[in-house]
Parts: sequence; structure tokens; C-alpha cells
Amino acid sequence: MFTSGDEENQLSDRQLKVAFDGDAVLFSDESEIIFKQHGLDRFIEHEMKFEDTPLPKGPLKCFLEALVKLQRKFYAKNERVNCPIRTYLVTSRGEAYAGARVLKTLRLWDLEIDDIRFLKGAPKGPVLQEIQPHIFFDDQMLHIKAAIEVGTIAAHVPYGIGQKYHKGKLIEQPARDAKDKK
Repeated sequence: MFTSGDEENQLSDRQLKVAFDGDAVLFSDESEIIFKQHGLDRFIEHEMKFEDTPLPKGPLKCFLEALVKLQRKFYAKNERVNCPIRTYLVTSRGEAYAGARVLKTLRLWDLEIDDIRFLKGAPKGPVLQEIQPHIFFDDQMLHIKAAIEVGTIAAHVPYGIGQKYHKGKLIEQPARDAKDKK
């Protein structure tokens, strides 16, 4: 977990705000692999082709499920507005070309996220500064650093293909598929 040490942000003391990245955090890195190895056009093509196929689960899906379960206890008492937990998805995906699969996956999993931000590659720092989550989970250090720069506590999720890259450059060859070895 990383923090800037700067206690400037005015975090809510009435509501726990938890922000997640999507690929390689809530979802597997399946789509991120396509993006990293083949570029944006192939990624968009892949997401459109598999729009109705749910994304595989990622390492923090179970944590989100636990938060949603707690939220639903408040909702059952008609206290949605006063729920002390608020969840966010802050993803680099674009809503128009890759958001449908995310939304359909969450719906199929029966998981509701309070606020979803599709950034279409824009920096995450300004959005994190706006929503001021208590903690932000991401698999890429560049997003962790951006969070820290705006005073957000961030936790690195060391999962998936993103760990094989540093500053956008491949530092470790990804494992090859069995069909690629022929």
C-alpha cells in the first residue's frame, strides 16, 4: 500500500469510499493482454466480438462482492442514501467501445457499483482527486503513482500481464500459448 504521507485530502468520515481499477483487478487480465500485445484496435475488436461474454473474475472480485453484500443490508432497510459504503470503478477503458462488456459482466455477477468512470485512456489522478476514495486498487504502478500524487492511498495489485511491463515497455516476455509453440 502506498501513500504520499500528505494528509491534505478531506476524506469522508461518514462513508467508506473504495475505488477499483477494472482489468487485472476486478476482472482478469484477458482483455489487457490483447491490448498490451496487439494494440488498441485489436482490443476494441476483441471487446466488440465478446461483448456478450462475461469477463473472467479478477483477484479483487470477492472483495467487491463482500462490500456489495454489506451495502445490500442497508438497502434492505431503505437506507441506500445513508449507506456507509460507496464503490467506484475507475477504468482506462472507453465506454463506447469497451464499456458494454464491463456493464454486462457486472450485471451478470449481480454486482452494482455506485459510480463507474470510463476514462478512455485519460489519467486517473484527476478523477481520484474528485471522488476522494479512502483507497484505490490498481495493477499498474503508473496509476498507483498518479493516485499518490493527488493524495489518494493506493494499493498495488500485483496480478497479470501489467507486471511484465515498466513505463509501457515490455520487461519480461509473457508466457506463450500452447498453440503458439507449434
